[in-house]
Amino acid sequence: MAHKTDDFYSLKVRIVTVSSTRSEMDDITGKKMQNLLEGDGLEVSREIIKDDPTEILRAFFCNFNSDVFIYCGGTGPSKNDVTVQSVRKIAEKEMSGFGELFRSRSGGILPYLSNASLFSYGPKEIFCIPGSSQSVDIAYPLIREMIHHLHHELIKE
Repeated sequence: MAHKTDDFYSLKVRIVTVSSTRSEMDDITGKKMQNLLEGDGLEVSREIIKDDPTEILRAFFCNFNSDVFIYCGGTGPSKNDVTVQSVRKIAEKEMSGFGELFRSRSGGILPYLSNASLFSYGPKEIFCIPGSSQSVDIAYPLIREMIHHLHHELIKE
């Protein structure tokens, strides 16, 4: 749903891969998302961090000049999957519709074990998606369609 007042913004996107096993060499998910967003003309930076609540929040607050954060990984049922729980502690709003839409477009039952989510903190957008590279195929079109409108909504008075 676009509004006539919506604009396209020069957004800075920070991709944070949350994994205790991935390196720059094998971070297919983060690189894939980066390539797609850069193809849209967005400024993108990326990092890999461990599955650790402190690291997850550090990645947010130490990159506060970014407008959009996309956390890839740590959304599943494993005891090490703490991305969503960590972000939820600082979020001002949670928009559950993103996760519902993500899971419904994923097909099958197993995606419903994922806690894909969308949060806001002031004017910052925080997406949390699964770490599999296939999740980018589902999440990217959703993110692409909503980031500019959501940014408009978060900054308007």
